[in-house]
Amino acid sequence: MSENTSQVRGGAEEMPLVSVLTPSFQQAAWLGDNLGSVAAQTYPRIEHVVADGGSTDGSVELLHAEAERRAASSGPALRWSSGPDEGQADAVNRAFAESTGEIIGWINSDDAYVDPRVIADVVAHFRAHPDVDVVYGHCLQVAADGAFIQVLWAPPYDEALLRTVDIISQPGAFIRRRALGEVMLDTSFHFAMDYELWLRLQAAGSGFSRIDRVVGIDRQHASRKSSTILDVLDADLARLSSRYDMRLGPEWERTRTAYYVRGRLAGGLVVPRLRPPYAFSTPEAPAKGLFRRQVATRRRHWPEEYRTFRSTPGEHT
Repeated sequence: MSENTSQVRGGAEEMPLVSVLTPSFQQAAWLGDNLGSVAAQTYPRIEHVVADGGSTDGSVELLHAEAERRAASSGPALRWSSGPDEGQADAVNRAFAESTGEIIGWINSDDAYVDPRVIADVVAHFRAHPDVDVVYGHCLQVAADGAFIQVLWAPPYDEALLRTVDIISQPGAFIRRRALGEVMLDTSFHFAMDYELWLRLQAAGSGFSRIDRVVGIDRQHASRKSSTILDVLDADLARLSSRYDMRLGPEWERTRTAYYVRGRLAGGLVVPRLRPPYAFSTPEAPAKGLFRRQVATRRRHWPEEYRTFRSTPGEHT
C-alpha cells in the first residue's frame, strides 16, 4: 500500500490519514497558534489543508513560511490556497475537496488543538468504535491572549438533546469521510453550518460518540461571529427547525437550562485535567480563576472580554 493512500500499515495496525481543514480570513494574530497546534501533534499521519479567503493581514506570508518550514522537516503536510471565496462554509468545502484523509477535523484559523496528543487519542477512539462516524469532545474557551475562560463541556451523545441544543463544539469534533457527501457544509448557512452538519448526519443514521477529554480551543474575541451577527444565528436556527425535527420551542427551555447548568458543573470536573504541555500560546498562569468562573460565578461578573460569547439562543449563564 502506497504512502499516498489514505491508510498505511504500522505493524498489524492501520493508521488512517487525518485531514485537518482550516478556513482562514484576516486572522493572522491567531493563525500561528492554529498551524502550530497541528504541527505539534504526535500522530504521524496528518495533512493540514488551509483555505484562505484572500487575507491581506500577513496570513499569506505566514502560510508560505510555515509550508516551507514543514517541507524541510518531518512535520504534517501543509497545503494552502488564498483567494476570494463565498464565506466560511465555502472555504471549508474548498479545503474538504482538496483533502484525502479518512478522518476529517475542522478548526477555524482562530482556534487550535489543546495539546499534542489530541489527534492520536481521537484516532484511537475511532479504532475502538468502528461503527462511529463522529467523535467529539470537550472544548476550552480561551480569550484572545490564550487565557482560559471556561470549559465547554460535552455530554455523552443524546439524540433528543442534540435536537434541542447544539451539544457539539465544532473545534472538538472529527468525522469519518464515509459519512460525508462530496460537499461537507451547506453554504446557505452562515452561522449554524456546523449544527446543520450534526443534524444532517444524525438524520442519516450516523453514529456519534463522546471522547471524555478536552480536544480543541474556542477563542473568544470581539470580531468573532458569535459577537457580531447573532441575528444571523437566530435566522439559521429557524431554518434548521423547519428542516429537522428540532425542539426549539419554549416548552423545551427547561431542558436547555438544565443542560447549561449541568455543563458548567461537569466542566468543573474537567478543569483539573488541563495541564501542559499545551499546543497553543498561553499567558503566564492561563487557568487563573478558571474553576471559580466555571462553577461559582455568573458570566455577568466575569471580565468584560470574557462575557460576550453566546453559543446558542436560550443560554442561561
